[in-house]
Amino acid sequence: MFGNRWVVLREGQQRRWGGDLRRAYLLDGLADRTGAALVDNWRIGPLTNALRKHRGHRWELWRSRAHVASPELLRPASLEAIGRFGRAAVVDIHDHPLAQLRAFGIPPSPEREVELRGLLDANLAAFRWYIVQSGSFVKLAGLDPARTIVAPNGTDTAHVTRHPLPLAPVVGFVSGAAAGRGIETLIEAVRLARTEISGLTLRLWLVATGDESREYLERLTAASAAEPWIAIGEAPYAALDAALATASILAVPHPANDYMDTVLPIKLFDSMAAGRPLVVTPRVEMAEVVQRHQAGLVARGDKPADLAEAISRLAGDQGLAERLGANARVAAEREFDWRIIGARLADALLARTSPWWTPARRRRRVLG
Repeated sequence: MFGNRWVVLREGQQRRWGGDLRRAYLLDGLADRTGAALVDNWRIGPLTNALRKHRGHRWELWRSRAHVASPELLRPASLEAIGRFGRAAVVDIHDHPLAQLRAFGIPPSPEREVELRGLLDANLAAFRWYIVQSGSFVKLAGLDPARTIVAPNGTDTAHVTRHPLPLAPVVGFVSGAAAGRGIETLIEAVRLARTEISGLTLRLWLVATGDESREYLERLTAASAAEPWIAIGEAPYAALDAALATASILAVPHPANDYMDTVLPIKLFDSMAAGRPLVVTPRVEMAEVVQRHQAGLVARGDKPADLAEAISRLAGDQGLAERLGANARVAAEREFDWRIIGARLADALLARTSPWWTPARRRRRVLG
C-alpha cells in the first residue's frame, strides 16, 4: 500500500502540556525508520510544500505521492491538501474531543459539538490507519479495531530522572487546571492524611489551558490561601524534573467516568520516570499499569478517604515507597520511554505496508 516517501507532522518547540509532548515524540520512530521529511507545524503552506516536493514525476508511480502521518486531527483545509498532493496514511486520535470536554465538566455548545464531531469524522474518513493510547479507547471512540494501532503515552527518561526521596513527606500532582481532574478530591485526601502523617504537604503544579481553566485556577488558589500546607504553582516542562524531585509521592486522582477509564495520561509516565511511588484512583487503564509494574498503590475507591489511606501508607513506610518508586523508574525506562514507544509504533505500522517498502536514508530534513 505505501511507498517509501513519507511526510511526518509533529509539534515543534512547544511544550505546554501532555498533548504537546505526544505530538512531539510519538512519530519520531516512524520518521527515523523511513527517512521522512518532518514538518514542525501543520499550517497549509509548509504541509503543501512538503507534499509537492515529494510527489515525484508522473512516470515514477512508486513514489508519486508522499504518505502523511499526523499526530493530531487536521482541519479540512489540511485534509484537502493531503488529498490533492499526498496520501493520508495514519493519524493519532489521542483524545476524543467531545468525551474529553464532558469528562472535564465543560459541556460544548451545540455549535461546538457539531464542529468537533465533524472534525473527528472527517479525519476518520480521510486516514487509512488510526493510533490510540489504549485498547479500551477504541471502543469509546467507535473506531474500527482492524484499522487501529495502540501506542500508549510515555515519557522522556533522559529529561525526567530519579532523585533521592526528600526527607519531608510531600504529595505532588501535575495537571491542567480543571474541575474534572480530581484536584479537590486530592486536597481533601491530603487533609485527611495529615491527621496521621505529621508535616505532610501538597504541591499542585497546575497550568491554565483556557479562559475557563484560568478562572478555575484563580478560584482554587483563593480558596486554598488560608491553608499553608497547600502550595499551588507551575512546572513548565523544562523545570519538570526538578519539580517532581521535591515530592515523595505523586498522585493521579482522576475521577470515575468512561473517558477517564480509557486514558493513560502523560503525567502518569513522567511520575514513573521520576522514580516516585504513585497513588492513583481505580481508573481501568491507569490502574492496570500501576499494578502490573508494582509502581504504586491503587486506591480502593474514589472517595478522599480511599486516597488518604494509600497516601498515609506510603508516607509512613519509606522502604515501601523506595521499592515502588524504583519499580516505577524501571518500567518507565524499559517500556514507556518515548523512543521505545515510537519504535514499536513504527514496527506495527510498517508491518501493514506493502512488501516493496524499503527503508530510506536515515538522514532527515526538517521542513516548515
